[in-house]
Formats: sequence, structure tokens, C-alpha cells
Amino acid sequence: MRPVTGLVAAQACAYIGTRLAMIAIPWFVLETTGSPAHMGLVTLFEMGAYTLARLFVGPVLDRVGQRAVSIRVDLLAALTLVTVPVLFTAGLLPFPVLLALVTVIGLATGPSEAAKVSLAPFVARAAGVRVERVTGLTGTVDRLSTTVGPIAAGAVIAALGALTALYLNAALMLAAAGIMAVMLRRDTETAGHAEGPDPEADHGYLTRLHVGWRAIWDDLPLRTLTTMILVTNVVDVAVMSLVLPIWAHEGGWGPEGVGLVAGALGGASVLGSLVAAWIGHSLPRRATFFVALAVAGPPRVLVLALDVPLWGVLVVWGVSGLFGGVINPILSALIFERLPANMVGRGVSMVGALTRVGAPIAAPGIGVAIGALGVAPVLMAGAAVYLAAVLLPVFGRSAQGLTRPPEEPETAPERASL
Repeated sequence: MRPVTGLVAAQACAYIGTRLAMIAIPWFVLETTGSPAHMGLVTLFEMGAYTLARLFVGPVLDRVGQRAVSIRVDLLAALTLVTVPVLFTAGLLPFPVLLALVTVIGLATGPSEAAKVSLAPFVARAAGVRVERVTGLTGTVDRLSTTVGPIAAGAVIAALGALTALYLNAALMLAAAGIMAVMLRRDTETAGHAEGPDPEADHGYLTRLHVGWRAIWDDLPLRTLTTMILVTNVVDVAVMSLVLPIWAHEGGWGPEGVGLVAGALGGASVLGSLVAAWIGHSLPRRATFFVALAVAGPPRVLVLALDVPLWGVLVVWGVSGLFGGVINPILSALIFERLPANMVGRGVSMVGALTRVGAPIAAPGIGVAIGALGVAPVLMAGAAVYLAAVLLPVFGRSAQGLTRPPEEPETAPERASL
């Protein structure tokens, strides 16, 4: 189980670090500039770089190897994260330099997450276990980091400041690189697997990229899911990176309020993931997926626009998190079922990138809209857009592709050894 332990531990460090940055960087910008528009620009540069890097890194992952890419980009992220507080303390951090640094952070964290996610089937094979066990563990780590990261960020920022949170983030990324280097063999992606000749051995980077793109976009259910999650991610990122810090700041809750609300979402989502792992196979997949999306999104967006006490917000976000925890296991199963096995790196990185491409583009406009109209109107519009994105595909032909195939993984060992 050494490879599995290494991957899970490395993901835990990297994911918690990323969640720290999701709160620490916007809060740092809000404290130093007081401008929602500047917060939107920071989100544009960081998430834009993240998305582009994840979109184009797929062929590199399949050619160079996920382990090697993961170690190098985690080291780059750690170095850049340390640079932000060092330059600010020295008085050498004008806003354009901050934008450049968060761009580098995005360029590193995008490939970092894609590499770790697409390592799962190879780690499962190296450890001699089924891939579902590995993805179940890594999915739980993802949800736990969503809980621990915001709470830790709120506590650290409140006690020591946003700059200290960035130092801690850098330490976590450094730890992720070290764990990956020590716990996983260099040949994790190929060990114990007799492969035939690579059919794409003579193909260049652009050809491999195009083949990965066609694998996603020529598949109607994958194309529909990607578009739907793209729209909902725009709302999610705007709420977490822009609206939630402003809501907490205006309400006097401080960074602790951000951590509590985001932590309630993440904690409940862990429970939702466990429920999905326990009885998810017995639930109707398509209905469960769309109902979970409808409950996970609009209610928690709307409650921030209303004059609701903090405990009420925590309850609503907790319920949304419970349903939200069901979404990713279903989505991951669909992706692995429909993607060709030789395109794991490209497929995972491309789906992840395409579903996030709208958030950085929309962030500056959302920041300006918040400054001009206020938080409540923007939240109401976001809830309506989210609900429409979820409901429109429900009765379409593409939704039929979400049904569970007749052959389950438990009776198909070859599927578990992607």
C-alpha cells in the first residue's frame, strides 16, 4: 500500500494548501486594496493560468509521467508562494507583480492537481488494489481538505495574518513534492504493466492534444457534462473567491466566518461522499446526479443574499455540502467509463480545465458587478444561472448517457485496471 499511502498523503498536503490559498490570497487583496475589482483580476490571472496549464498539460503527463510533473510543479508553487509575502514585507509588491506571481501559482497548481488525479489507476495497479479503492480514498481527501483548508485558513488569517497563511501554503506544497518523491517509484506509471507499442509514439504534442480533445468533445454526454459544470463552476468560484469574503467582511464575521461557512460545506460533503460510496451503486444515477446538483448549488448562493443569521447560513451550506458530496463520485465514474484507457492524463486534465475555463474569464466582470450593484443582486442572478444550467440538460438525449452501464466494475476487473 506504499504507493497508495504516498499519493493520498501528497494529495492531502497539496489540496489543503490550495484551499488555504483560495481564502488567503483574496483576503490579502481585499485587505491591501479594498477593491472587489482587484479581487476579480487576481482570480482571473490565477484561475486563468490554472485552466490553461491544465488544458495543455495532458500530453506532457502521458509522455513524461505524472509523478515527475507533480514533483516539479509543486516545488515551483512552493517557491512562488514564499515570494509573495517576502516581497510584500520588503515593500516590493506592486499589484502588477502580484498578478504575475499568482499567474505562476496557477500555472503550477493546475498540472499538480491533474497529475495527482490521473495517477490513481497507475497507483492502484502498482499496489495491486482496485482503482475504486484509490479513487475513494483520494476523493475523501479532497472533501476533507475542503473542510480543513478553509477552517485552517480562517484561523491562521485571524490569528497571524494572510501572509502567514501563504507561508504555510508553501510548506504544504513542499511537503507534497517530498512525499511524492519518496513514496512513489520513478516507474509508477509503467511498473508491472506489459504494454504494447504506443500507437501514438510518432505523434507530436499537438496531435496528441487534438486526439484528447476529440475524445471529450465528440462524446455527447461528456460534452454536455463539461458545459454544465463549466457554468456552475463560474458561480461556485465567484461565490467562494469573491462574494464570501465580501459577505463576511461586511457582516463583521471576519476570516473566521469564511472558514466556518466553507468548513460546513466541506464537512457535510465528506459525509455525502461516504454515503455515495456506501449506497451510491443502488441509487438511480441520473436522478441522483441532477437532484444533488440542484440542492448543492442554488440554495447556498441565495442564502447569502438574505438577512439570515450565521447559524442559518451554516445549516443551508451544510445541507448543500451533503448533496454536493454525491456529485464527484458519479462524475468521476462517468469520465472513467467513457474515456479511452490510453488517454487518462489528457482526458482528466482536459475535463478539469474545460470545466474551469469560464471562472477566470467571468471573475473581473463579476467583481465590477458586485461593486456597482451590491452583493445580493449578483447572488440572485448567480442562483438562477446555476439552476438553469442544471435543469436544461435533464430531459435531453445526452442525459441518457448518464445511466449506469449493465456491467458493473465489480464484475469487470479489466475496467478497474485502467
